Amino acid sequence: VWMEPVAAKHIVNLQTVPNIDKNQLNVNVATSDCSANDIVEVKIFDGTTEIASAKAVSTEKLELSVPNAKLWSPESPFLYTMKVRLISNGASVDQVNSYFAMRKVSTKRDANGIVRMELNNKAYFQFGPLDQGWWPDGIYTAPTDEALKYDLQKTKDFGFNMIRKHVKVEPARWYTYCDQLGILVWQD
Repeated sequence: VWMEPVAAKHIVNLQTVPNIDKNQLNVNVATSDCSANDIVEVKIFDGTTEIASAKAVSTEKLELSVPNAKLWSPESPFLYTMKVRLISNGASVDQVNSYFAMRKVSTKRDANGIVRMELNNKAYFQFGPLDQGWWPDGIYTAPTDEALKYDLQKTKDFGFNMIRKHVKVEPARWYTYCDQLGILVWQD
């Protein structure tokens, strides 16, 4: 459990939607107790280099250009970092650090009319196990964060590029490790 006090005006949630066809990232910053004069600022980084930034009133979505986007894939799981600030009366009242990937999962019919799954506009064969998330000593709870990451790393070491997560929604750390290690997730 993580509990943290926040000011009345604060960032509640981030929604990032990449559009690799337009080299663009759409960001929706949900805030609490903001007025029409409050501003949201988003900065995108490739490593330590700032590559894009935008500001808008706290109720508007932001569109940022991501030039020469590095596309995420299991073979190259590149993640951009992002800093989001909430500014009220010229002062920063909240800040969130996050990340996102430039990627697209879609379907398309091949030359024979068969629907194929695509990753970044290319047919992509996904290979992986059905994972019910059981742990021998904790049922649905991993014994440690290191064990959670180790399990995913071993899945990758065995040559898999995806996991079909069955029956359960994992803690956010599990999905973060999948993003970092380059594992696609089928959530059912």
